[in-house]
Amino acid sequence: MRKSIICYCLLFLFLSSVNQVAAGAWTQKRGQGFYKISFRLIRADQFYEPTGNKIDIPTLSDYTTNFYGEYGLTDRVTLVANVPVFKRVTLNKQVGKNSGFVFFEGDSKSGIADSEVGVRLGLLRGGGSVFSAEVILGLPIGDNSQTNGLFTGDGEFNQLIKAQFGHSFYPLPLYFSAEFGYNNRTNGYSDEWHYAAEIGYTFSNKFLVSFKLRGVESRKNGNSTVLGGMGGLSANNQSYLSYGPEFSYIINESFGLSAGIESATRAENVLSAPAFSFGVFVKR
Repeated sequence: MRKSIICYCLLFLFLSSVNQVAAGAWTQKRGQGFYKISFRLIRADQFYEPTGNKIDIPTLSDYTTNFYGEYGLTDRVTLVANVPVFKRVTLNKQVGKNSGFVFFEGDSKSGIADSEVGVRLGLLRGGGSVFSAEVILGLPIGDNSQTNGLFTGDGEFNQLIKAQFGHSFYPLPLYFSAEFGYNNRTNGYSDEWHYAAEIGYTFSNKFLVSFKLRGVESRKNGNSTVLGGMGGLSANNQSYLSYGPEFSYIINESFGLSAGIESATRAENVLSAPAFSFGVFVKR
């Protein structure tokens, strides 16, 4: 019963973005890069069932330290990597409220998680707008065999293909980006449609405020017996629309700090809790 309740988990791919430095469709210049280390926290005692109903669960927490990087091979070809270098997933002890009886002692799992590598290709530029294509490969290097389902990976090799658009409203310090893609998953997991939009404005050349929308729509064409783990990157048949702001402080041309919060709606097989993130980024 415990496993069947908690097997659906939140998949929030961290997509870092700082103005035109690393936002959406823009590619890096040759030999230049953008790199970010961030910490992300999700702590939930509720989740959305496949029907969209919200129910209570024992508290499930996901703490992730993540590296995100972009490097320009040429002005139109950028390498992209997203690597959760350390993930810790915990499930709280379960004790009877009146009896004090311990139903479950609690459990945890730590380690590296499934990662992503890919390439972004700049296709068209003009009038402040850019069009790009991106191919991302999901590498199943996390663990999907933990006894209580506290997985740090899903054990499947997926391929995500995206079309991207970005527009700078220069001389206004304002930008907009959007993307649409298809994620082909293997090993019984459902394929997915991905979409996202973002708008950002920089105040006094120091403070960037952006607002992001990101959605996943499951095609529900996977194997119904594949449920995934309790707390890794492994929920099957998952759909949601996430949204939230991110605030960045640009210290100088090469260094900055960021903080964000993200929540979700229209959710199926997703934890019901906000995700908090804090990061340090470098451009060089």
